[in-house]
Formats: sequence, structure tokens, C-alpha cells
Amino acid sequence: MLIIQDIMKKITLLSLLACLFFCPKNHAQNLVQVDAVAFLNQLSAPSTQLAEAHQRIYPVKGQGVNPQPFYQKWTSQLEVHVQAIQKLNASFYQQNPLGYAPTASTNLSPKANAAQEKEIHAASASLAQKMLSDPAFAQKIANMSESEQHAFIAKELANQGLKPAQGTPNMPSNAPAGMDRNWAEICTNVSQTLSDLTWMEAQEAIESRYENKHAAVQTWADEAIKKLPLIQQGEYGRDHDPAKVKVIQKEALVKHRELAQAMLSEMNPLLLSFRKQYQEKVSALNEAIKRVNFGQNYNFGIFYTQVLQAQGMMLMAQENLMKNEVTVLEKLAYWEDQLVHFGK
Repeated sequence: MLIIQDIMKKITLLSLLACLFFCPKNHAQNLVQVDAVAFLNQLSAPSTQLAEAHQRIYPVKGQGVNPQPFYQKWTSQLEVHVQAIQKLNASFYQQNPLGYAPTASTNLSPKANAAQEKEIHAASASLAQKMLSDPAFAQKIANMSESEQHAFIAKELANQGLKPAQGTPNMPSNAPAGMDRNWAEICTNVSQTLSDLTWMEAQEAIESRYENKHAAVQTWADEAIKKLPLIQQGEYGRDHDPAKVKVIQKEALVKHRELAQAMLSEMNPLLLSFRKQYQEKVSALNEAIKRVNFGQNYNFGIFYTQVLQAQGMMLMAQENLMKNEVTVLEKLAYWEDQLVHFGK
């Protein structure tokens, strides 16, 4: 099956052959000005101590779980960035309903008039769409040599009444916008690596191990209570001594809390490693968009929406990291809260 990288390479080739399928180089295409790695570093590190985790998750005594106040400053800024990306994306599609920017006159085809440019643009877009929607067609092109690809696509355009443009061929100095970097491959790699959730397996293994340990503590407590002698409870009949039951229950909670702290000590470095893995996954794209100053004076050409969406994915992945950390802390802080409020 043809993979995404191959398809994007063929679309890039198609764009080059179409000659006029690009935006003016001086047309800036802005991204959101946020360094993804630096922004993640602004997020407070996961707790190392259960008491501190409890303070984050249960900020107000007696009012239950509410981690929002602790994380609000960071999450609010994340929301601002995500909404900014959504606005840029919406604005682009409002101006360009077909998903790509208008063509521009260039020195590649000095004789082409507006109508001819429109025809070339439409034919190029049609072929690009066909390559995405027809796997067999895309695979056919993928199996060709570069010279065969050029000849085949030129013929496809010619069948629609379009001849190759006359003039200077695309060189580094006059290449279509966005072709100075491999945006398609960089964005595809980020998308694929961020979608891979196998990193969660190590966390799930730790959680499973401690769930078994907590279950063992509960079994111990239940058995210990069953062994207590029954005493007369007035009109309610006979039952285990409530005072002795409480002693066992508290002892069990102490054991649960100890397990929670032990698990937190294991989870903390793992959660930090998830952040490091994230930084490694997004490094190529993050550095690339920083080098073009977030598109302030740069034209991504046909890759603009792909880069914009990849930037959004980088930020949403950070939200997932944060939510996962909070979920872990909630589970562990529960035992601290139970012990703090025991008997009250």
C-alpha cells in the first residue's frame, strides 16, 4: 500500500510539473508564534510527594477533586494557542475554499494569461485529488522512475489541453514556495509518532502491578475484620467491634497510602520521560518552523495547512500529556485524601 510520505512526494512532483501551482513568494503565511518545547517546559513537573499531589488535586478541603486551579494558567494559555490555530485555519479556508491558495503569474510561463493559469491550476488540483482518492493511480506513479513520472504527468496534463510551460525551469532561486524544506515529510513524521501510543504500555504495567497490591491490602483488611469476635450491638444484633474494625481500616489505609507513594516514586520519572520523548518527536518540526520565524516572512506554499495542522497536533499532544499526569495524580492522591479524612 502507498504510504502517506509517498503520496506527498508525488503531489510535490505534480506541483512542480504544473508550474503555476504555487503562491507568490512574498506572501507570508503565519503560524502561531509558540515554541512547543519551551511551552511544555512551562508546565509544572509532576509531583514527587503524595502530600503535594494531594494539595494539587484537592485544593480546598472538603470540596473534592479540582485540579483546575493549579493548572489553569498553563491550560488557559494552551487554549489561546489552539484557538489561534483554529482561526488561522478557518481564515485560510474562507479565502481558499478548495484548500490551496490562488496561483500567481511567474516568469515560468510568460505567455500564460489569467484564463490559462486558471486551467493549469484546476488541472493540477484535479490530479492531486485523484492521487489522494485513487490508491491504484497513486501506486502506479509511485512505482515509476522519476523520468517516467515526469513524462506520465506531463501527458496527463496534455490530455487536458495543457502544454508544459516554456521558460526557465524551477531552480533553487525560483522554486515554488515552501520547496526549500521537506515540510510534507516532517509533518507526516510528527503526525505518525504522536499518534503512536505504545509509550503508555510501561505506565499500564506499573498501574496493573499496584492495582494487584492494593487488592491484596483490601483482601487482608477484609480477612482481618472477619476474624474479629462478634459482640452484641443492642437491638441490631451481633457484629464486629466497631472500634477494632476502625483500627484495621486505618491500618489498611496507611498501607494503601504507602503503596500510592511508592507508585508515585516510580511514575514520576516515567512521566518525565514521556515529556522528553515528546520533545524528541516534535523537535524537527518545531525547529523548522522556528527557523522560518513561524511564517512571519515565509510562504509555505501548498504545505501551509499541513504545517498548521501539525502545529495544532503538537499542542494537543501536550494537553494529552498533562491530562494523563493529572489522572495519575488523582488516583494516587485519593489514598492521601482518604487517610486525611478518616474518621471525620
